[in-house]
Amino acid sequence: MSEVGQIEPIRRPPKVVLGVSLFVLFLLPIVMLAGGGGVALLMFILACLGVLGLVAHKAYAKKPPLWLMALTAFLTWVWMTQFWSPYPKVSGFSNAEKIWVMGMMFPAVIWLWSQMRDHVLGDVLRDGVIVSLLLGICLIFFETFSGFILSFAYDPPPIDEDAFWRKLDATRNVVRGTIFASALLMPIAALVWHRSMGKVMILLSAILISILALKVQNNIAFIAPWLGLCAGLLAMRFPNFCIKFVLLLSILSIFIAPAFASLIGLLDEDILALLPSSWEHRFYMWQFVFEQILQSPLIGHGFDSARTFTETVTLSRGMTMSTISLHPHNAGLHIWLETGLVGAILACFTIICLVRPALEFVAQSKVHAFGLCSFLFVMIVISSVSFGVWQFWWWGALSLGLACLNLIKIPE
Repeated sequence: MSEVGQIEPIRRPPKVVLGVSLFVLFLLPIVMLAGGGGVALLMFILACLGVLGLVAHKAYAKKPPLWLMALTAFLTWVWMTQFWSPYPKVSGFSNAEKIWVMGMMFPAVIWLWSQMRDHVLGDVLRDGVIVSLLLGICLIFFETFSGFILSFAYDPPPIDEDAFWRKLDATRNVVRGTIFASALLMPIAALVWHRSMGKVMILLSAILISILALKVQNNIAFIAPWLGLCAGLLAMRFPNFCIKFVLLLSILSIFIAPAFASLIGLLDEDILALLPSSWEHRFYMWQFVFEQILQSPLIGHGFDSARTFTETVTLSRGMTMSTISLHPHNAGLHIWLETGLVGAILACFTIICLVRPALEFVAQSKVHAFGLCSFLFVMIVISSVSFGVWQFWWWGALSLGLACLNLIKIPE
């Protein structure tokens, strides 16, 4: 992370960087309102600008950092697995190829914004980031408690159409937008930490997100901001320990995921029946995924193969659902299922290579330690129970959060 910003600062195009960044930030609240679906495209725009900057600085002539080489190996393996996946490979640009391109380009956004940190225009960019994300939270809040008035005003359902499905889609967008906001709150908290009323702003934002999460019945989004804030406050006291712990946790969440799923298989059905339906479904899903991992433990079933399983499960309350709902809702199990032991090892090695840059980052100040540890901890928690590891918007959220963290000023 800190290695990305070791290239000499931008000389001539800071106004271009600021202009494009503000354009992206202007659209970001709308994207958050739509569930974060377009955040990957916005990050790709910034990534293209970042790549141009890296080329202009002849970064290709320098030895790439070890973490980037490890990430390249991991993403290349992910790309290769599509060739034995039962999921049909579309002609042209496949999802595996999109993930490879995004994974290789998005770090350029982190570098791009790190070059603006100490520039005179950096304060404008920081203000833009703060306003954009806080406005996004407010829009999601208004959308939820107004009965989705903004979504229906943009695309009203036909008079003869039952609005149930449109409302369901809008609710899903709010759920994703709320989770997106709960993760990005951590970098924003770091940016406003020393500002007047900054801590009050953080607290109010966390409360708004929790209220939203209760409204849409999303338990993980309810607790994520508070877990992140606790992790960040602890990191301010013990930065080295906390960042090592968080990165170790991310490694374990991947590498021992099958062992965790196998233990869930020992639970009695009567115990599972006591859980909320969503968690009962997850536990059955994770048991099933573990069984599929055992069938191809070394190389996995191939990219996007999770989408091809058609088995169903009937929950204790009588609902019959697909055993795997598009993805395993657990990043570690997803990596194992589709890329096998090889993919899990390469993913964990990439994280190991990030330990040194992460330690250098948190050593810069207590606020740096707060921001990075809280953000990564929230991302790990959410990734372990919610989204598919290849979802484009989640990769965009990760790159956006790390880019925001690189705007934190180093104390003089």
